Amino acid sequence: MALATPVKGTFIPYWLLFVLAVLTLPLSAQNLESINTSENRDLQISGGLRLSNNFYFSNGIDPRRDALQWRALASLNLRYLGISAPFSLAFSDGNQEFNLPSYTFAGISPTYKWATLHLGDRSLNYSKYTLNSINFRGAGFELEPGNFYVSGMYGRLRRARAEDLNSQQALDPSYERTGYGFKTGYKNKGSEYNLIFFAASDDENSIIQPTGTSLAPAENMVASATAKQKVVKNVSVELEYAHSVTNEDRRLTELLDDDVNNSNSLLGLFNPNETITDGDAIRTRLVYSPKRFSTNIGYERIDRGFRTLGALFFLSDAEYYTAGFSTSFLENKLTLFANGGLENTNLDDFEQNGTRRAVGSVNASYVPNEKWAFSSSYSNFENTTRLRALADPAAIVDSILLAQTTNTANVVGTYNLSSDRTRPSSITMMVSYQQAKSIIDEVVQPDADSRFFNGSLMYTINNTDRDMRFTAALNYNQTELSDFDNNTVSPTLAVSKGFLERQLQTQFRATYNWVSQENGPNSNVLNLTVGASYNFLEDHNISFTNSFINRNSSSDDVMDFSEWYGRISYGYRFGADLRLY
Repeated sequence: MALATPVKGTFIPYWLLFVLAVLTLPLSAQNLESINTSENRDLQISGGLRLSNNFYFSNGIDPRRDALQWRALASLNLRYLGISAPFSLAFSDGNQEFNLPSYTFAGISPTYKWATLHLGDRSLNYSKYTLNSINFRGAGFELEPGNFYVSGMYGRLRRARAEDLNSQQALDPSYERTGYGFKTGYKNKGSEYNLIFFAASDDENSIIQPTGTSLAPAENMVASATAKQKVVKNVSVELEYAHSVTNEDRRLTELLDDDVNNSNSLLGLFNPNETITDGDAIRTRLVYSPKRFSTNIGYERIDRGFRTLGALFFLSDAEYYTAGFSTSFLENKLTLFANGGLENTNLDDFEQNGTRRAVGSVNASYVPNEKWAFSSSYSNFENTTRLRALADPAAIVDSILLAQTTNTANVVGTYNLSSDRTRPSSITMMVSYQQAKSIIDEVVQPDADSRFFNGSLMYTINNTDRDMRFTAALNYNQTELSDFDNNTVSPTLAVSKGFLERQLQTQFRATYNWVSQENGPNSNVLNLTVGASYNFLEDHNISFTNSFINRNSSSDDVMDFSEWYGRISYGYRFGADLRLY
C-alpha cells in the first residue's frame, strides 16, 4: 500500500520538484522577435512601501498592548522581456506582552505567457471541497497552454503554535501543517473538466502536547472531479464530486489489512488508522441563462465524515435541494437574486434526531430615482467566516472569531437630500443581524451561539469646493455571546478637511458609548480620534492618527481608565501601478 507520508513527519511530493524544474523551460524558450522589441527590452518597475509604528499608553489599568509595535508593507512589480513578476511583503514584530505572534508574508509570482511560478506566501483556489482560500508558504505553479490547465503546490499551511498558560492572551495551540495539491484540466468554449488532488498532514513533533486541550495531529487526503458543460443554448450543467479520508489522530495504530478498503484508503493512497473518517461531497447545478434573466436548480450533499484541511470548510452531514433565479425589473431599477430550498441533516441516522428546514438567500436592490436607493439581503445557509467582535473596553485585545454563520440579514436605505454635485448630502439608515456558532479547534460548537444586532442612522454632507466632509451618526449595537451580553448606544460626530490644495488631509472623530451589560456593570466610554495625512514630493506620504479612550464605570469594583492608541506611518510609491494608501 502506498503511503501518504513515506517517513512519519516528512511530507515531500517528489513529483512536484520535477514539475517545478520543467516549469523553467518556457522562461528560457522565449520568442526572439518579442524580446527584441523596444518595449520588452525596457525594465519596468513599479511598487510602493509603507512603514508604520504603533504606540500605546494606559493609565488606571495594566497595559493591554505593547508600548511600541511596527509593521511594514511593500509591493514591487517587475516587467522585463515579457515576464511580469509581482512581489509583495508584509511584516509585523511580535507582541511579547500578550503572546500575539509576529508575522512575515512575502511572495512573488513571475509570469511569462501561459506559465506562472508562485514562491513564498501565496494562495491557490482549486475548488470548494479541496484547496480554497488558504494561504501557504512554499512553491506552486500554473500552466495554461491553450485549452489545458496544470497546477501544483507544496508548502506550509499553518505554523506551529505552542501552548502558553502564562500569557495574558491565550491562543489555541496548533501543530505545524504541511500540504500539497495538484490540479489538471481542460476547458473550451462552453465546457470545463478538472481533476484535483490535495493532501495535508500535521507534524506531531512541532510542539509539545498541550495540557489544556485534547488537540491531536491530523492527516487528510481529498480527491475531486469537477465538470461544467454547455448542453444547449443558454443551458449548462455544473458538477463536482469529492471523496476525503482523514485520520483524526495520525499517531495511532493503522488498521489491519482486512479493515482497509478502497474507500477508507482512497484507492490505496492513504494509510487509515483507528481514527479514520471518510465521506463524499457532491454538488450539481443546472443553469438556464437567457438575456437579462437566469434561473437554476441544484443539489448538494456532504457526508458526516467528509473533511478537508485545505479550506475553511466545516459543513458536514447536510443535504440541500435548491432553486434560484436572478433578474431585473422596472427598467433595471429593481434587481433581485434569490435562492432557496430544503435542508436535511442526520443523513446517516447517527444522531437521535435530525432536522428538516427551509433554507434560502435573497439579495435585492431598488433605485427608483436619483433621491432614493435601497438594498437588502438575507440568508440562513450555513457558512464559515471570520467575525470581529465589537470592541469591548474590558477585553484584553480586539478579537476575531472563526464562526459558522447560520442567519444573516441587513437592510440599507439612502436618501439624497441634495443633487448639487459640489455639495451632496444624504441620510443613510442601516440595520443588520447575524447569528453564528463558534468554531474551536476546528470543531463547530453547537451550543455556543452568538448574536449580533446593529442599527445606525447617519447624515453626511460634502463640500467638494472646500474639500470638507461632515458626518453625524447614531449607532446601536447588541451583542449576545455564550458568556457575555451587552448593549451599546453610540452617537458620533466626524469632520474631515483638506488643506494646501488637498495635499494635507485632516480628520477628527468623537464617539460617546453608553454600554450596559446584563451580568456586569454599566459604563460610559469616550473615544476621540484625530489624524492627518500629508503628501509631499509627489510620491511620498506621511500620516498620523491618535485615539484617546476614557471609561467611567458605574461600579466601584471596576476601575476607570484611560488609553492612547497611535500610529505614525510613512509611505512611498513609484510608478503608476500600485498605491498602498
